Amino acid sequence: MTRSSRTVPAATPPVPGHRTDEVRRVAGQLFADSGYSATTMTDIADAVGILPGSLYHHFTSKEEIAVEILTELDQEISALATRTSAALATLPGGPEERIRYVAQEVTALSVRSRAALRLYAYEAPTVATERFRSALKLQAPALEKVWKRATDGLVPPAAAAPGDLGLLRFALHHLTLNAALNIPGRQDSSEIARMICDLLLDGLVTHCPDDRDLDGSEVMRAAREAMAEWPALHEPAGSGSRDDIVAAARIEFARRGYSATTIRDVAEAAGVRMGTLYRRVSSKEDILREILSNYTSSMDRALRTVLTAGDSAAASLDAFALVFVHGKRRFRQESDIVKFSARGRNDMSGPFHEYFDQTQNRLRLLEELLRDAASPGGPVRQIAPPSQVGPHIRTVAWLPYQDFGRAGAPRTHAFLRRSLLRGFLGAAS
Repeated sequence: MTRSSRTVPAATPPVPGHRTDEVRRVAGQLFADSGYSATTMTDIADAVGILPGSLYHHFTSKEEIAVEILTELDQEISALATRTSAALATLPGGPEERIRYVAQEVTALSVRSRAALRLYAYEAPTVATERFRSALKLQAPALEKVWKRATDGLVPPAAAAPGDLGLLRFALHHLTLNAALNIPGRQDSSEIARMICDLLLDGLVTHCPDDRDLDGSEVMRAAREAMAEWPALHEPAGSGSRDDIVAAARIEFARRGYSATTIRDVAEAAGVRMGTLYRRVSSKEDILREILSNYTSSMDRALRTVLTAGDSAAASLDAFALVFVHGKRRFRQESDIVKFSARGRNDMSGPFHEYFDQTQNRLRLLEELLRDAASPGGPVRQIAPPSQVGPHIRTVAWLPYQDFGRAGAPRTHAFLRRSLLRGFLGAAS
């Protein structure tokens, strides 16, 4: 993405005496839309409507602005945890009411804090100060304790199928705190929170087959066959080969973000000289295109198979979840590279635009499946229009569940059956 291709949002007329707040707000919007690395102090000054020199009267650098934004979010999370924890003590109703209350509060915070959350997406630039690096270490133990308190009593001690409360808390925490990043567009925070809870607590399928039937379905067999064709993950081995260079670039793009990674960073990570690198690859974009082509073609074959197999909606959604569970493990780095490319920005071009088009096509297939199955009396609950439910299903299935106690693929898939398909409340009763 070139500098000239970006459109700087028009500034809202500043409130007299509040120029510093205006600079912070506009900078945050630019960070959220274009990323921290792609935003310059000149961009911020232009958007605010002041000369670059005047901007330095308010902040010495864009890093200083970013640190203030991150610090403010940290304080807001602590305040929210304190407030919601106190409210849970007097909130009427049971665990479901507590969960929905906390979900709404956290999602509202997420929507207000989109700029700060976007900053947490990648590691700090190489030239970042220790203060910035420290600010980027988002930890919310107080909020995690709130989720534990909210879910206490959700599963009766004698429940025949209690599900996995730990993964439920993990999902609720990440889906609500990152709601502003996960769900494209500008949906109302209350509606986002409601759909997250509806999907996890009530599930999608009205009458779900048992595990034996789901495991033996034709679409499940087809999904496993498609996943068996995925290429093995290549790790850099220090050979200086093209495969090594591409593997090193994949790691750096995932860690730093594509725009913040230079071709020299890739060469250093691969352990080759620049001349050697250019004999193997033509450009950074060429490397990105190869990475994304391998990624999306693998996922595309598997997902098209499960979404067009013509099996029951329950079996297709179950196989869809399985593909996502394994895909998040095999293509974790690729998914980190593209995490902000699927937002429909008009200035996208090249490999990211190609990836976005393909993901949108797959999302439409999911929406068609939901539309056919969510008719009155159909096997899928009518939670919301398919165009709204589809992105939520994808996000629930795509969470990095392996980050929770190294949860394996079988445990994660079982959890998605109990929550996304059957509803955690139904599975725990």
